Amino acid sequence: MLQRISEDIVSWQIRKNLLKDDQRALYLYAYEVLINQIINIIVAVIIAVIMRAPMPVFVFLASYIPLRSYCGGYHARTNGVCTVVSAILILIVCLLEKYIVGTAALILPFAGFLISGILIFMFAPVPDRNKLLDEEETSRYRSKSRQFWLTEVIVGAIFWFVNMRICVVLAISHMLLSVMLVYGVLKNSKMK
Repeated sequence: MLQRISEDIVSWQIRKNLLKDDQRALYLYAYEVLINQIINIIVAVIIAVIMRAPMPVFVFLASYIPLRSYCGGYHARTNGVCTVVSAILILIVCLLEKYIVGTAALILPFAGFLISGILIFMFAPVPDRNKLLDEEETSRYRSKSRQFWLTEVIVGAIFWFVNMRICVVLAISHMLLSVMLVYGVLKNSKMK
C-alpha cells in the first residue's frame, strides 16, 4: 500500500516537472520511508493518548530513534511489521513505566545503561540486509552510536536526581534497544 501511495505521489510530481524521472527509484524509497515514519508517529500519539502516557512515549521516541538509527539491529521485512513492532515497543514502555517503582526504579537505570553500553560498544552498528554498511559507514555509525549512548546516559544521570520517571523510561528504552541489537546480531549469524 505504501508503495502504491509513493508511486502516485512521485508520478504526480514527475508529471508536474517537480522531480526528474531518472531519480524515480530514490524518490519512491524516500516517500515510502517518510510515509511509514508518519504512520509510526500517528500510532505512537494514539498509544500515548489511550494509555495516558505522553511523557513515556515522547521520552522513548526521543531517546530510542536517534540511538537506534546508528546502532542498527533488527529490521522488519515489511513496513506493516515495522509498525506493529514499534507499537509493541511503545506499549511495553508505557506498561513498564507504570509498574517499575521503588527499589526497581532506583536500580533499573544503572543496569539498563550498563547493559546497553556493553552491547553497543561490542556490537554496534549491527547491519541488516536492507541496510548494509561499508567500512567508513561502520566506523562513523560506531562512533555516533557511542556518542549518543554517552549523551543519553549523562541526561539519564541528571534526570535520576531531577525526575526519576524520565530516567526509568530512558533505561527502559536502552534495554529495548539492547534486545533489538542482540536480535539483529543473532539474525545476522543465522544468515551466514
